[in-house]
Amino acid sequence: MTKFAELALGWFMPSVVTASLAAQAPAIDERHYPGDMGSMEMNLTALEHILRTSEEQDVHTALPRQMREFAEQAIATGHGGDNYLAVIELFKKAAPARRSAPRP
Repeated sequence: MTKFAELALGWFMPSVVTASLAAQAPAIDERHYPGDMGSMEMNLTALEHILRTSEEQDVHTALPRQMREFAEQAIATGHGGDNYLAVIELFKKAAPARRSAPRP
C-alpha cells in the first residue's frame, strides 16, 4: 500500500488521493487499523443515519447502502473496533472481478 500511495500521489491520482492515504499506508501495510478516533461500529451508526436520511430525502442511496454493507461485513469479520480503513481487508479477500468485453 505504501508503494501504491506514493505512485498515486505522484502520478495518476493526485487530485483524488490525498496525503492522508500516504500517512495511513504504513498502518494499512501492517493491517493495523486503530479505532481510537472512530470505530467501524461508530461508522455503521453514522452510515445507517446517512442511508435513512437519503431515503427520506429521496436522494440516491446506492453508495451509502454499499458503504453500510461494507461496514457490516467488516464488523462480522471481527473489525468492529477498528477504523473504517479495515474494509480494505474485505477487498483483499474479494473474488477477482470478471473481465467485461472491451468497449467499442
